[in-house]
Amino acid sequence: MKIGKMMKHLSIADIRELHGRLAQTRIRLLDEIQAAEADIRTAHEAREGEGGIGSDVSEITRFEELRRAEIAIDEEQLRSIEAAEARMGEGRYGICVNCGEPIVRERLLAMPAAVRCADCENRQAASSAGDGGERLGTGR
Repeated sequence: MKIGKMMKHLSIADIRELHGRLAQTRIRLLDEIQAAEADIRTAHEAREGEGGIGSDVSEITRFEELRRAEIAIDEEQLRSIEAAEARMGEGRYGICVNCGEPIVRERLLAMPAAVRCADCENRQAASSAGDGGERLGTGR
């Protein structure tokens, strides 16, 4: 991992800690995905055992759909972690993709995969909401 000119607002210790947090989150997400996939297999086997009829089958189907939705969320978070690790390896980690300013250390410690500073994230959320949205915090 190289420390780029753009990452100077973070110490080497900060970057190591953030890298560790990203790695821990990656492991947790992979474990959650694996557990959800196992639950889906078990539910599928239970549904097959029911013969495809009855209220239990409906409940099993809803459970499978819920676990698939959870997997999709975990996979999206995993992609964010991988992108953050790539930015870190390229020396671009901790720089806002919108304004190019450093993302404050505290924000990165709270959300290691953050791609925007708080100001730009607030603008993005307000733009997405279409009504000015609520401010999520201040500072870069």
